[in-house]
Amino acid sequence: MVKKVIALIEILLPTLIWASGLGDYYFEKEFYFEAITEYKRQLFFDQTGKKDELLLKIAKAYYQAGQKSQAEEPLIEAIGNAEQSPEDHQCLILLAKIHWDNYDYETMRQVLNLLEASSDSISKERITYIRTWSYIYEAQWQSGIEQLHNVHCIDTTALISAINGIKNVPQKSKTLASLMSNIIPGTGQLYAADYQNALFSFLLVSSVTGSIIWNIVEEAYFIAATKYLFLFSRYSRGGLRNIARKIDRDNVNRIGDYLKTVSVKFPPPIELLEQL
Repeated sequence: MVKKVIALIEILLPTLIWASGLGDYYFEKEFYFEAITEYKRQLFFDQTGKKDELLLKIAKAYYQAGQKSQAEEPLIEAIGNAEQSPEDHQCLILLAKIHWDNYDYETMRQVLNLLEASSDSISKERITYIRTWSYIYEAQWQSGIEQLHNVHCIDTTALISAINGIKNVPQKSKTLASLMSNIIPGTGQLYAADYQNALFSFLLVSSVTGSIIWNIVEEAYFIAATKYLFLFSRYSRGGLRNIARKIDRDNVNRIGDYLKTVSVKFPPPIELLEQL
């Protein structure tokens, strides 16, 4: 039985070698899932000792196909197995890039630490610069500035000044918007530049409020209480929640726009990552 299996492998081996080339062909033609199938087939019968190379190819194909979560498993396997190869470094770079794309900056920094351990001084400086931007995009401004003390490949003074300039980006207050809306319905929405809902809130909440006041004057307290609990409170609280969400979103967008204008003046972190 064993001899038959060995004989079968010997017969199939040339075909399997050709299949590896077929995987590269599929990849070049952007048939990524077909490429993955061929790479996995070759990996199953691998007799060349190039397991990490095949795992990296599988991960790249998944990444190009938009299946980034699927790409992580072969990368982690290649990094963690006993095989030491040049592909380990490339696997770490791609894994860091995946976490960057997914905005998982904390995990990305852990991968950067592994890259840093086997890098020369120039690469270490670039890794520190990339790590700086990971803190900036997490709004950890001070941590980003602290990283820049070990970076000399760029104008760190200008970047630190730009980071400190974030405090001057206009921001609106949810507390003030809520207070304004409670005093005069609709003014909080006007402050938040939500003009359509400002008119709606003014008309609806004001009319309900006027109706409740009239019921109290008429001593229809039960009706007034019912309107307050089921109409006024509902619409008032809903309006305040919408204001808060809009202000949060707008504040984040303003900072994001500011960071975009800053980032174009400095080396793109993702390009430096790919060049490590």
